[in-house]
Amino acid sequence: MKLLSKSILIIFFLSPLFSFAQPVQNLNAKQSLKMADYLFNMGSYFNAVSYYEKVYEKQSNNAYAVNQIAQAQMLLRDYKEAEKWFKVLQDLNVDTYPEAGYYYALCLKYNGKYPAAKAAFNKFEKTYKGLNASALKKKAKMQAEGCDLALKFIAAPDTVKVEHLGANVNAPYTEFGPVPFGNDLLLYSSLKSDTIIILDDKKRNQSFAQFYSVPKLTDSTFGESSIYTDMPVNANDVHNGNGAFSADKKRFYFTRCKLDETSMKMRCEIFMTEVKSNGKWSNPIKLPAEVNSDSTQTHPAVGNSKEGEVLYFSSNRAQGTGGMDIWYSVKKGDTWSMALNLGKKINTTGDDITPYYDSKNYVLYFSSNGWAGMGGYDVFKSKGGLKKWEPAKNMGYPINSSVDDMYYTLSEKKYIGYVVSNRPGTISVKSETCCDDIFEIRYPRIIYYAVRGYVFDAKTKMKLPNAKVIMVSNDTVKWGKDQLSKKDTMYFWDTQAFMNYKLMADKEGYFSNDANFSVERKFENDTMRVDIYLTPIPPKEPIVIENIFYDFDGAGLRPESFKGLDSLYNLLMANPTIQIEIRSHTDSKGKDDYNLKLSQKRAESVVKYLMDKNIPKERLVATGMGEKELLVKETTDDGKDCESCRQLNRRTDFKIIGVIPGKDVIYKQGDSGFDEDAVDTLEEQKEQEKEEEK
Repeated sequence: MKLLSKSILIIFFLSPLFSFAQPVQNLNAKQSLKMADYLFNMGSYFNAVSYYEKVYEKQSNNAYAVNQIAQAQMLLRDYKEAEKWFKVLQDLNVDTYPEAGYYYALCLKYNGKYPAAKAAFNKFEKTYKGLNASALKKKAKMQAEGCDLALKFIAAPDTVKVEHLGANVNAPYTEFGPVPFGNDLLLYSSLKSDTIIILDDKKRNQSFAQFYSVPKLTDSTFGESSIYTDMPVNANDVHNGNGAFSADKKRFYFTRCKLDETSMKMRCEIFMTEVKSNGKWSNPIKLPAEVNSDSTQTHPAVGNSKEGEVLYFSSNRAQGTGGMDIWYSVKKGDTWSMALNLGKKINTTGDDITPYYDSKNYVLYFSSNGWAGMGGYDVFKSKGGLKKWEPAKNMGYPINSSVDDMYYTLSEKKYIGYVVSNRPGTISVKSETCCDDIFEIRYPRIIYYAVRGYVFDAKTKMKLPNAKVIMVSNDTVKWGKDQLSKKDTMYFWDTQAFMNYKLMADKEGYFSNDANFSVERKFENDTMRVDIYLTPIPPKEPIVIENIFYDFDGAGLRPESFKGLDSLYNLLMANPTIQIEIRSHTDSKGKDDYNLKLSQKRAESVVKYLMDKNIPKERLVATGMGEKELLVKETTDDGKDCESCRQLNRRTDFKIIGVIPGKDVIYKQGDSGFDEDAVDTLEEQKEQEKEEEK
């Protein structure tokens, strides 16, 4: 027994798989079976079931009819009915359908009966002896592991909310391929129909998936949806969907699919439209053979790499690892590279579909039924790019459910995402799991705070490269790693609300400086701009300390001097490695020896003042200069005494005379408390720099 592959029908979400046509005719068992097979083969499964059930009523041991009912219900995604009929088939215990136990277990799993499903998979693995035993037992083992995973995930659910988007977006039949367009619009595709779709009347079977748009009124409410007309993406007689924008929003990739009603095979091809110079979108073009093969290709997703724009997509082309695999091709100018397979860390022997690539965090999200999971298709993620990927990781519950979960995507507001699912709660036309709707994923909203800036020369106002910058709080705790300033890249730190910080910068040949700032609570992500200005150290020139006053004819410091000396103290604290010489000068009045001794005592009093404030003695040298370095002569041109000139000569200054190694301040290391995987610091920084340059 081989269950019809639902991937061709379900992956694209384009066929309703059921219809409500004519009432069941009163036929005998043979005639009913013939009609049932006709309807089944042309895809009218709902009507086929009615005729197979007529056969079963008259021939309860007809295993073929039971198998067909079970398969049809599986394809209709009515897993409760499918479970019931596969159990009947299993209990009939006929050799013709040895795989019935596997599909019965699968239905138990889809219905969320994980302990019972695990027991049924284990039983099947131990007892099955039919065709492809090794492969099918391996699948049963994986499905049993998925049951364990599901119980684990449900016991410790992720802190996200998954909510149905409601009737403004979703309708009966199916919605798929959500594409956030900025923060105010959601594009998606839908197979909307005001009438019941009837598959066995080709004249009336004219329903095709088209792109719709719905405005987002607030963070949690949507307006009315309508056919999307801003881009020429909706064509007649084909299914249109699976859209993805390029990073600059200038190109839009999407698929057009056609169902062959004879073979019931879907073939999709990827198209692209782009913005022209007049601001309008071009007529779509089909991508070349490097992307579009003779097989089917769908689900485009866009990423970036050093080589160019990367298109990830699903395809069942040859050389894959299973049914549908994820591939990539790189756009270089107007040419595309030959598509390559992502490899076995992503692709499985099952179907791997609906990729979405987060270029900021280098994470691929995709859905697969080939890895152990909670249901049919589960959402997985993997960090990497092109052919290099980390092992795929299941996204857990409640993003995943016991049925199909696909088309995971994130909006520009990273705390909001979307997923397409047929979990209970959809707007359905038959069973509670028949149809796919769009659900919103809402992550706990974490507000990220950050600071960025440049180091400048205080005199030239030019950016200074290679200055060491650190961020501290309370003058004791250092946050993150030391950074070196650059001319083309801002320094950048994550911060927290309700905190006071200080950015400190130093560079050889400059006085160190700092900038204080406080982080207030905001309701959106906030990045502050705080720059630091460094003053060049005058080469070998003394720096005068303004307003230093001593007792008359003595060395005692007057209180008016403390303000000026405290500015010197602050400079020493900001530059913990420099050694300075305190130099006191007198005028020329009095004897040289007296003036020299007086100035020495005055310099020593400044040193004592600084030592009393815990500046180490080894950083301070007191030197009395006496009247050796008069700034100006102390008499006027006519020989009279100039008191204002003498005042200029009575001064205190300092020189930087050296650096004491190993005297850098040691800070405690702070912890920002953020998950590094959740903060795309570097990419955010680059974007901000680009905005700054504009």
